[in-house]
This record gives sequence, structure tokens and C-alpha cells, in this order.
Amino acid sequence: MLGMVLFIIFMLIAVILFVKIIYDTESTLKNPIEHIDYKKILLNTLYFALGGAVAFTLAINFIYLWANITPKAYQLVFSIICSFFLYFSLEAFYVSFRLHYWKINLPENIKKLLFKIFAISIPVSILALFYVFNGFAEYLTYPLINGLSFTEGFVYKNGFNGGIAFYAICILFGALLAYGLSDHKMYQQYGKHNTLDSTFLVAFPAGIIGARIWYVIGNWTRDGFDQDFVSIFRIWDGGLTILGGAIMGILVGVLWFMWRNKKLSIWVAVDMIVPTILLAQAIGRLGNFFNVEVHGNPVSTQYFAFLPEIFIRNGMYSSTEATLTAGQMYLPLFLIEGVANVAGYFILSTLFGKLLRKYTELGDLALGYVVFYGLVRLTMEPLRNASYNMGENGYWSWIFSALFVIVGMLGILANHLVRYLLRKKKNTQKASQNWDKSSKIAIICISVVGGLFLVGGILLMAMNKPVLNTLIYNAFNGGVILLTIGIGVLMSLIAPILYLLESKREVALESVNE
Repeated sequence: MLGMVLFIIFMLIAVILFVKIIYDTESTLKNPIEHIDYKKILLNTLYFALGGAVAFTLAINFIYLWANITPKAYQLVFSIICSFFLYFSLEAFYVSFRLHYWKINLPENIKKLLFKIFAISIPVSILALFYVFNGFAEYLTYPLINGLSFTEGFVYKNGFNGGIAFYAICILFGALLAYGLSDHKMYQQYGKHNTLDSTFLVAFPAGIIGARIWYVIGNWTRDGFDQDFVSIFRIWDGGLTILGGAIMGILVGVLWFMWRNKKLSIWVAVDMIVPTILLAQAIGRLGNFFNVEVHGNPVSTQYFAFLPEIFIRNGMYSSTEATLTAGQMYLPLFLIEGVANVAGYFILSTLFGKLLRKYTELGDLALGYVVFYGLVRLTMEPLRNASYNMGENGYWSWIFSALFVIVGMLGILANHLVRYLLRKKKNTQKASQNWDKSSKIAIICISVVGGLFLVGGILLMAMNKPVLNTLIYNAFNGGVILLTIGIGVLMSLIAPILYLLESKREVALESVNE
């Protein structure tokens, strides 16, 4: 009883201090005074955040007293340190995010400082969230609950009526994050928020419908949809595929945006919005963790000793396979794909969207999403446990992942070619003189890399032996993966070749003028 009372008291203190910081931050945003002492504001915020972090840490650790648990030394250390950093980093994230992106006329030094705090707080929050459970992992019941039923309470069951599934919460939170980030990017470009409200409200449900349709088509006879047509609509029983959701969501979203925002460039919009889908998918994949599903085959835990203990313990269970013994876990594909998707977002938005932007065309980032996610799924599908593969022979999603890569690269090729021809027709040049040398280097590098993938793919396809024990399919399938990647890489030659042609044409025109 004492532990429960102390937990409630200190948690209330932590919440009150969090609300206080939110109130102060919002007041700063509304303050019309141009010359504000931001250092004083941030220092006061720091004091409240430290107090709240201490209160939150005490509250979390009083759970041991409440549950009558005597923690081990390392568990107590994990719980104390990670609880403190979890609260503190969440406060830092909120304050830096709101002030950096919404406060007008911020001093440049404060703006840079807030961005650094914002960037650091994200990984710290995520790591602290998972590792704080290391202090309690030994005392939890596995597999973990995956939802709240209105009739049964917290439950572990794949599909339940009248409740809230954690999988659905993950998908919704991911979608809201993608919307918020996209909305801010549109604000940076056009100077106003809420331009995507109606597009989100239409594209999100369209994506859910597309995900269901894709799953039903792929498993038409395997899941008995041909025998029970009504089961198609029982979406709460599970059965969504991201590939179908991405296609339908993007298609409907693009058409709706073009209809409602005729004065805004659809190419600018899709380059801002579509890559954020990778972040939404990364968060959505956490739903597979709670549902203990869409995993790979059993592997030794020694390869994943760096993961929080809660991941390893829950990874011993499966929604379709037998429970594993100590020292083994199912390959956590949800985590691997999630990390890959986050990396993909920054590759598209930062590397190609900023650092290499002069080499890209409008629309390339959106098409790059199709290529990148196709590559992720192309390499992930063979690692899946057979019970989670789609289609009669398990190849449905795998084949369409390869098509994603090919179609995406063809789209990029067409995008560059059409824009090149239009510039040529209008006699407007995009290339600059230094692109002559860089284009030649790019052509050589891309040709070598693409050629290696092609040769490797052909050699593997000629073999008739397994490549890795964790691969479900044979070497032929591994060869198809490499072959697809090689073709995609070679297709990207179109960009440097066209830039080289433009730079040559630009030099020729200058010679004629002279």
C-alpha cells in the first residue's frame, strides 16, 4: 500500500511539472515581444525538467515496493538511469520541437541549439523507453499483453472484439507523426499549416482499405476468403499488408491533394510527404512486437544480446509457432525493418533531399520511397517465417516487392528523361560545368556496383544450394534479389548520363556564342 501511495504522489508531481513546462512553452510561443530572454526561459525550463525527472524516477522505482519485488542491483541501475533520461528527454523533445518549428524570429544561435536538443532527444527517448523495462523485464508475464478488451481487460489474443489493440495504436501514432512532420514541411514551403488535413483524413483510411484488399487478394484461398466472403470485412481479425496500403494511400492522397490544392505543386508535396511514410511504417511495425508475429525463424539470442531484455523474452513467443527455449528467440524482423525504414527516411530527406538535391528532380524522393521500401521488403521477405508469407506458395509479397523496385526505378528514369526533354525543348539548361567530371565518376561507380550485383545474382541463381540457414528460400531467390538490385542500380545511370549530356550541350552552346 505504501508503494502504491508513493507511486501516485510522485507521478502526480511529475505530471504537474510536465504540464507546467508545456504551459510555459505555449506562453512563449504566444508572446509577441521580439526581444525575449530565451536563455533565461530555457534555464527555468531546465530546473522544472530536472525536478520532474527526479519525481518520475522515484515514482517508477516505487513500483518495486508496490509489487513487493526486491530488484537486483543491475535492474535498479537500469530503472533509475533510464527513467530519469526518459522523462528529461521527453520534456526536451517537446520544448525544442515547439520552439524551433513554431516560434517566429528566433535568434539563430538559439534556433541551432534547439535543433541539436531536438535531434538528440529523439534517440535518447526511444532508447530510454525500452531500456527502462530492463529493470522490470524479469518480473513481467510473457508474452506481453497486446491490447485492452472492454470485456476481458488487458489481454493477449490475436484479434478480439470490443477493444483497443496496441497494433492499431502503433499504426495510428505512426500516421499522426507522418502527418505532423509533413504539415510542418508544407508550412516551411508555403507559409501555412493545415493544408494536408483533408488529404490525411482521406488517404489514411484509403491506405487501411488498400492494405486489407492486398492481403485478401494474396491469401484468397489460403485464408478461406473464397469460402466465407463476409470474412473479408472482419479486419479486426488481422490481415493487413503495408505494400497494398502504401499503393492505395499514396494514389488516393495524390488525387485528393491535386483536387483540393490546385495552386500548389503536387511534385513538391509528394517529395515532402511520401518519405515520411517510412517513419509511420517503422512505428507501425512495433505492433508486430506486441502481437508476436511477422518474425523470422529461431536464432540464438547471443546475436541480439544488445537488445533490451524485454525484446528477447517476448521474442521467444509466436502467434503461430511453438514457444522457444532459453537461449533462442525468433528473428525480430519488425525491429530490423523499423531501423531500415528510419534510415531510409533520412537517406531520402537529408542525403537526396538536401545534400544531393541539385542532382535530383522533383518527384524523385517520392519515387525513391517506392524503390527503397521495395528493397527493404525484397530482402526481408525471405527471412520471414513461412507462416507469415502471403500467397499459395509464399511468394506474393516477395514478387511485388521486386516489382516495387523496378517500377520505382522506371518512374525515376521516366521523370528524369521527360524533364530533360522538356528543358531541351525550351532551351533551358540545368547542368553546370562541374557536373561534367562528377557525372563521369558517377557513371563509372554505378556501372561497377550494378555489374557486381548482376553477376552475383546470376551466379546465385545458377546454384542449387541454400545461402544461409535463416533463408526460407533457396539460392535462386537470393539471386533474384541481387539481380533486381543490380537492374535498379543500373537504371539510375539515367541521371548522370543526362546531366553529362546537358553539361556537354551547355559547353557547346557557349562555344557557338563565342
